[in-house]
Amino acid sequence: MKIKTLLIATTALLLGMTLLQTLPVPPYAGDIYPLFRSRYFSELDRQFNTVVDAFLGIKTMARAPFAWIFLEDMRAKHSLAISVYNARGEAVKAPGEIAPGNDPAVLRLAGATAPRPFTELRGSMYYSAIPLSAEGKCRFCHSQAPGETIGVITFERKYDACVYYTWERVLPFSLISLVLLGVLIFLAQWDPRKKIKELFDK
Repeated sequence: MKIKTLLIATTALLLGMTLLQTLPVPPYAGDIYPLFRSRYFSELDRQFNTVVDAFLGIKTMARAPFAWIFLEDMRAKHSLAISVYNARGEAVKAPGEIAPGNDPAVLRLAGATAPRPFTELRGSMYYSAIPLSAEGKCRFCHSQAPGETIGVITFERKYDACVYYTWERVLPFSLISLVLLGVLIFLAQWDPRKKIKELFDK
């Protein structure tokens, strides 16, 4: 009977822990970011890429200053920190206005052969650096060959860790809880003095 009591207590404890994880309690999305990347952050990346596409479209189809005015609107209306860097990793405050760049992520991407977007959490902020590759339409302003890096755009914004409590967390822990509940019911009916086969033969 001691074995049964121990198994019931352990299963009940696990059941309580899994049920607790369906509620808004830690760990949050930011706490487990190195282990599991919530789709919430993927949605932020999609929004950042939309801004990049709009910026490049305005810069190419209209006048370059208009693209930086667009970024200013994005910063003001959506609480985004947006920075533009050239292929040398220098900050481009506006067309023709260059300042030294000291962002290590940008400098790595600017010097990489085949750079890929880089993301990380910086305290309460979600940071994303998106490298820009030259295309045919870029030749009017840039001398780089198609495919070469012509710059980097970075984004920073506060993230809401509670958004992690969607189906990404509730559904799997709910299923685990159901399994543990079934095990708990089985253990409650189990008589250790009888063979398991006898229990099912009833």
